[in-house]
Amino acid sequence: MNSISLIPLFSAFVSVIALLLVMFIFNKVYQENYKKPWLFIGISILFLAFSKIISFLSGFLMIYIINKNVSSFVADSLDFISISILTYAILLEFMILKYYKGRFVKFRFIPVQEKNLEGELDISVSKSNSYLAYNKDIDFLNSQFSLATRIGYEGFLITEYNPGEFRKRYGLEKTPIAWISQIQINSSTDFLKDSLDKNSEIVSPINLNEIINYNDSFLEQSSSPFIMLDLNLILKFNNFKVVYEFLEYLIQKTKKYNGILICRINENVLEDYDLNKLKLIFKILE
Repeated sequence: MNSISLIPLFSAFVSVIALLLVMFIFNKVYQENYKKPWLFIGISILFLAFSKIISFLSGFLMIYIINKNVSSFVADSLDFISISILTYAILLEFMILKYYKGRFVKFRFIPVQEKNLEGELDISVSKSNSYLAYNKDIDFLNSQFSLATRIGYEGFLITEYNPGEFRKRYGLEKTPIAWISQIQINSSTDFLKDSLDKNSEIVSPINLNEIINYNDSFLEQSSSPFIMLDLNLILKFNNFKVVYEFLEYLIQKTKKYNGILICRINENVLEDYDLNKLKLIFKILE
């Protein structure tokens, strides 16, 4: 058996490995509920892998059982289907990059559900609505957010609390967390790196556009979004009018994507007049 005749054998072996990798990708895609071009690329690999396996079996093991013309036709058909699906996947990726400017590719927070349990929240909230929670028990609200990620919601926490400590206390393993902080990670703050992971990021309270981008991308990818946002530092470092417009935008986005948004503030960070203005655009969390 010369080196040329070994090529179909190697192709079949690599195809089996490809099939295993595709199964892993499919599992992750459906587990995260996040449909990417990789889904279609994986399907194209399936057809291509089966094509190469059939070619190998036809040439080495089943030459007397399967008509070679039939096996060649089947393999060629699978090749055609594979390249067609792969072309669609590449076109889909092109459209994402062109019309969404890479948001799906660059966004690092993927919507997930922590677990799939049954239960009900102890707060009265409904989809497509935004709520204002002021002077509420923080531990209670954090626990409710954690519970929401276990009973069917995909959570996104934009908080003033250290993500590492929050995960440990409330049992959040994968839920994306944006840490509102003015801390800059450098050599003098290396100790804080342990508080961040692949699903955590630091965002400045004055960088409202970045928060909007994170929020928009999350909503666009999520099937059942539940967002909790801390406002104290945002209100402290930004003009109220700017924050008001920022919140109006978030409220409209939440409604559009059938999500739930809870904004938390301490009542004493605002004058009564400004607080009353916020009460007019939010539902009050009882």
